[in-house]
Amino acid sequence: MAFSVGMGGSVVGEVEVVVFEFTIPSEGKTMLEDVDSNIYQQVSQIIISTLLPFILYGLSCKLWYFYNVSTKDSNCDLPLPPGSMGVPLVGETLDLIFGGSRFYKSRWKSYGNVYKTHILGRPTIRVIGAKNVRKILMGEHTLVTSNWPTSTRMIMGEGTLAHSVGDTHRLRRKVVLKAFSHDALSKYVPCVQEVVQNSVQQWCQQGFVFGYPECKKLTFAIASKVLLGFRINERETSNMLNVFNQMVSNLFSLPVCVPGSGLYKGIKARDYLLEKIEECIREKESRGTVNDFTDALDLIMNIQDGEESMSRREVKESALELLFAGHETTASASCSMILHLAKNPDVVENVTHELAAHGLLRQDALSLDLVVLNKLTYTNNVVKEVLRILPPIGAGFRKALKTFEIEGCQIPKGWTVAYSIRDTHETSEFFTESDKFDPSRWEAKAPSDLFHYLPFGGGSRACVGKEFAKILLKVLLIELSRSCSWRLLNDSPTMKRLPVPHPDDGLPVQFTEVPPMRQRAFTF
Repeated sequence: MAFSVGMGGSVVGEVEVVVFEFTIPSEGKTMLEDVDSNIYQQVSQIIISTLLPFILYGLSCKLWYFYNVSTKDSNCDLPLPPGSMGVPLVGETLDLIFGGSRFYKSRWKSYGNVYKTHILGRPTIRVIGAKNVRKILMGEHTLVTSNWPTSTRMIMGEGTLAHSVGDTHRLRRKVVLKAFSHDALSKYVPCVQEVVQNSVQQWCQQGFVFGYPECKKLTFAIASKVLLGFRINERETSNMLNVFNQMVSNLFSLPVCVPGSGLYKGIKARDYLLEKIEECIREKESRGTVNDFTDALDLIMNIQDGEESMSRREVKESALELLFAGHETTASASCSMILHLAKNPDVVENVTHELAAHGLLRQDALSLDLVVLNKLTYTNNVVKEVLRILPPIGAGFRKALKTFEIEGCQIPKGWTVAYSIRDTHETSEFFTESDKFDPSRWEAKAPSDLFHYLPFGGGSRACVGKEFAKILLKVLLIELSRSCSWRLLNDSPTMKRLPVPHPDDGLPVQFTEVPPMRQRAFTF
């Protein structure tokens, strides 16, 4: 069809108008409807492809939750504690690793003193508070038994003191305790003091150090020399320390042992250290009994009577456990001591006053012994406060032998029970202003319930080396107070919690030497 377009009587041109005719299909659909249908199908596919993963994820989380809670005791009318089981397979392990203390604090605020979670491959109930912790620790062998994470047991060894049970645990503990008797501890003190004095002197000579790595070097040197009797040079010690750090950093890993995984790295490091311990044992056997100094490993090796005797593998695993207990945890506590004393110079002043009162600032009275250390009341209170405010071990792990009750909730048989040391210290009604570093709090009445304060655990599994750890910390405190001044280059470091509490920045510190005859040593 065409028509003319004109302006003022003149024809400008013709415009062709084309008219489209739509044919209606027999099904009754127009072409426009076909287009709408295609768009609808495309949009539907996009929506389904976008939402389906979320739907499947949500469904799998629900199934994961029901899978875990289905193991509760159906014969018990009590409910499970509140809490979350996290995401499939991983649970809340990644939240724990990346969140650290924030993970526990957020759960405690949300759920209270007893809550469930899923960490390190196991459904777990975390317990907080002196009364609740007492029930766990005093229920050893009746309500619970030792049950550290799978990765920890695989790396440290099933037969170690921490992981053994029943008669095996009783005999192993009896043997190891002989290495920490009063006589043995008395012999350790001079050797500990020598290593500490050398380290503090080096810090002052260097001027600037990173406190946490230096504390790890110090405590590793003490553990390897005093507890195991290693005779190795500084280079070998440094290499062993690096391997040891690799083992410790992977103690709490997912229980997956494939090349590149944390558990795999931890086991490789463990095997290397066991080889070094084997070499040390052979050297001891070849040179026979020594008269000048007897270390803890010597005492363990010399017990060969009846049921108390240990196999070669058991001796090596015990030595590795001693190395861990005598190094990693005390390194954390030593670093915490430097941190809090730098923030509280009045505490250092009080320590030096006590040292002066006992004649320990005189040039002819610098040597320490166990008798003198036990007389220093305020010094002991400082050590107790360091262990209270930042306990090196944040929690202990047990396995429920039968279903029992805590705070109206069921603890199902077979579940892991983690009793919290750190949270119990922080929430205890006995410790007012629990976030304040105050050694004088220990001059008042002691808590009626000993489980308000448990940096070394409690019950039949309390740390066998706790007195040795206290000696190390007292000696370090004394040598710091009477021989140097120090200041932090970062007053508020971010603290990491795994595997033990430590400053994220390594704790940069500046040290300055002061004369040993000076009556006062303080942080500047």
